[in-house]
Amino acid sequence: MKFIQMMDQPVEPGGLVEWTPYTEGGLGRWTEDSRPTSHNHELHLRGAFEHRLRTQREGGRESWLGLAIEFDEPMSVPAVRATLVGWIDRHEVLRSHVVIWSDRLARMTTGPGTVKLKMGRVGWYSEPAPLLDQLAGNFDRATAPLQWPAYMFATVAREKSFTLLFAGDHSLVDGYSLIMAQHELIALYSAARRRTDHALPAVGSYVDFSAYQRREADAAGADHEAIAVWSDFLHDTGGKLPGFELADGPGEVIAEDNGGDNGDNEHIDGTVSELVPQGSLTSALLDDEQTNRFTAVCSAAGGSLSSGVLAALAAVYAELGGGPILRCVIPRHTRGDQEWFGALGWFVATVPFRLDTTGASDFGQLIDRASDEMRRVRKAGTLPFLRVGEILGQKPGGGGDFPEPKFVVSFIDLRFAPGHAEADAGRARVLRSHNYSGDEVYIWINRTASGLRISARFPAQGRTHNQVGRYLSRFGDFLKQIGDQSTFGSLPASRET
Repeated sequence: MKFIQMMDQPVEPGGLVEWTPYTEGGLGRWTEDSRPTSHNHELHLRGAFEHRLRTQREGGRESWLGLAIEFDEPMSVPAVRATLVGWIDRHEVLRSHVVIWSDRLARMTTGPGTVKLKMGRVGWYSEPAPLLDQLAGNFDRATAPLQWPAYMFATVAREKSFTLLFAGDHSLVDGYSLIMAQHELIALYSAARRRTDHALPAVGSYVDFSAYQRREADAAGADHEAIAVWSDFLHDTGGKLPGFELADGPGEVIAEDNGGDNGDNEHIDGTVSELVPQGSLTSALLDDEQTNRFTAVCSAAGGSLSSGVLAALAAVYAELGGGPILRCVIPRHTRGDQEWFGALGWFVATVPFRLDTTGASDFGQLIDRASDEMRRVRKAGTLPFLRVGEILGQKPGGGGDFPEPKFVVSFIDLRFAPGHAEADAGRARVLRSHNYSGDEVYIWINRTASGLRISARFPAQGRTHNQVGRYLSRFGDFLKQIGDQSTFGSLPASRET
């Protein structure tokens, strides 16, 4: 299943319809909700609010995730409407909104059955480029986190097929949400088309989870186990979260990096220059057989595929002049109970990761070290990043000194999800918005039914852009070389007769 930047894969042309949620009477008829929001959501909202105050505009903060699902049948308008309304009714996070007041956040919620859909026919597109521009632009505008709805749907219908698309601000969804959602939306549409029960299991509410997590985190203090892990990591890095930094390659031409540390391309006088979207990459690293061979090497060393991937990233980082220690931040899901498994929401924590390659005699030793580090830092994910900053006396994202992640590596095995094989074969793909940061490097590595896939975003030009390109190219080669050492699946040599 692809995880791809919206503009990197065309949508087959056809008739575009946009589906916008609304409630009669607007937010004025919603119910005040005493459940507090999550730290992730608060950090995200405050960052968006400060950006608006600083730049006097909403744009340049795109942070949405989405889906594109392909249906090999003519589109039924009533079935699409029933599907989307049913999905909104299943997931309370799509019927809840948080606003920023002067000294606090306030939540409002509306019940199932109150959200309706406005169907707007945009027109027929015969070429993919203008269609993609229209979709991406409207998704950018529709997913601003300070408004409701911060999400929208679209369909592109053709004579014998159609594409269903969704985009939602990151405060509403994460990658796991959308991996599960593609199967859920397909099941809802199929049931609506056939007028049968969808038979999907009930899901929990991210609004409930947010309230629970918030109360638990606010009760934590400096003695929380996560604080020791983060303090050790920040002490080791001089109080900064690591960026991506390699030695320059031979003959490499270095240009000035676009933007600065704030990611908004803001000048000292407060004006904002033209925003430059980050570069992106999506590709297959290994096929299924090659991935199995690499996994066998990891298993023989007592590790897992995820620890092997991190070990390989560290080995290549050291090889290309990044230094003997790989330092990055790793997202971890917080869906600890079954009720959250299929829920929409931002169930993600961040943990610091450090892997020292010094003195490693072979790759198996690096895998062992990576496994130990993953176990050690797991406890850091039990406390939200914003709360960590508050306990350490700093304020992430809001005028404080607490650093924000600049180098992030994610690994997800997608084979647990219902319908994963069909999605990986092209039925569905997870979308992400573009990003304007001048210094962030994000790498996502996913195990799918077809093998190992990679997606990345990084500065669009300059030194880091060149370095990331070299790094990811060498990383793919390294994985193949390690896998080639495995005897997994090898055939016995033929005997002479």
